[in-house]
Amino acid sequence: MKNQRKMLKTETAAIPLATVLLYNMAGYAFNLYDTVLYAWLPYYYVPPEGSMRPAYISLALFGIILAAGRVLDAVSDPLVGYWSDHTRSRWGRRKPYIFVSGPLLFLSFLFVWRPPVPGTSWINAVYLGAVLFIYYWAYTAFLVPWLATVPEMSRNNDERVKIISIGIAIGIVGAAVGGGLSGILIGNRGVFCMALILGGSALISGILSLFGIREYYTPPERSEAPAGFFKTMISVFNDKQVLSFSGMILFVQLTYQLMLMNVPYMTTLILKENESMASVLMGEVILLIGLSTPLWYSLLRRFPKRRVMRWIIILMTGGFLLSFFVGRFGILDPFTQAMIIMPFAAIPMGGMFTASIGLIADLSDYGELKSGLRSEAVYYGIYGIVRKFGWAFCSFILTATFSHFGYSSENPLGVRVIWLMCAVSCLIGFLLFLPYRLGDSKEESRKILEL
Repeated sequence: MKNQRKMLKTETAAIPLATVLLYNMAGYAFNLYDTVLYAWLPYYYVPPEGSMRPAYISLALFGIILAAGRVLDAVSDPLVGYWSDHTRSRWGRRKPYIFVSGPLLFLSFLFVWRPPVPGTSWINAVYLGAVLFIYYWAYTAFLVPWLATVPEMSRNNDERVKIISIGIAIGIVGAAVGGGLSGILIGNRGVFCMALILGGSALISGILSLFGIREYYTPPERSEAPAGFFKTMISVFNDKQVLSFSGMILFVQLTYQLMLMNVPYMTTLILKENESMASVLMGEVILLIGLSTPLWYSLLRRFPKRRVMRWIIILMTGGFLLSFFVGRFGILDPFTQAMIIMPFAAIPMGGMFTASIGLIADLSDYGELKSGLRSEAVYYGIYGIVRKFGWAFCSFILTATFSHFGYSSENPLGVRVIWLMCAVSCLIGFLLFLPYRLGDSKEESRKILEL
């Protein structure tokens, strides 16, 4: 009992700023990898028609590879979470996975930009699929255990919001570096050199995060065998609160990836600018996501997360609808219009990421209320699986929309329609999130749901 009281006191105490900063350095790495990969991978392997750039894979095959890889990757999230929750080592439940997966993540990110055969070939398709498979597994093995540490580091809602908000800010720096420098480095040094420079900084920051992880929870000794993986998944997904949250994440978070994939095409085909200007536009969007974090931090401390999240989704919907009309207003040049309109979707995105991580911490507490055991990584694994299924849909949405509506200089309608697809996806996510009722603490959830 004395040890339990000591552990609870530690979990609720204020966390030193240095610890929070070190822990969140991994956010720099993940956001840099994601931003570069999803902004430039489609453009690199399947450039716009008539751009005079070599294509390495057909548009349809690229969409299948990206989607299939994300589906396989999504399945691994809850599995890695289950393994991490049941791991016992002198390093704890989370660090072993992070230590091993960090270098693999860097190497796979680096070599994805080296297709073995010039021009369109099935060999490039096989190569891309194999490298992305390694990348996705390494990404999951790092991300899920890392995120699962948040609810364990503190049970205080304000402390959790602080950890998450600082993490979002550091993550935005990674995204801004990736989005802001990638196009410039590609133009001046080439794509592989870009990956080496930016990926190297992500590798170092990921290693630094190991020094900020604090694990206070010690799983009880196994007096009996733990519930099996499939039984655990069925039990968790059989809950209405989990389903409501998962449906919202599936449809809302895919819009960020879809936006990144669409910006290079919009920049060159609609705004009529060169590729380096795509980095300027992405840099502005990502910077505003980061600058908005203090606003969302304040709102999430004052109002229930579920209510703030609903307003965030509504604002994102409006921003995407406005983006459809970029270049069609009679005033200002198209690029200036984009710089003014895109932030209407970008600013609420900062709140989306901040609120999402906080909501998972609440779901982890909710799971403990029901079962008596803490299984944080399982809930973060569920977050990963639904989010990545959404990213898999991105590939189909992008390729199908471009194929049907066009993505050439003469007919860039498909690029515009992508923004409408983002708005519709947000509306679906909003409707699915309406039944969500969890509070911002265990006590509040217990009272609301009468547990």
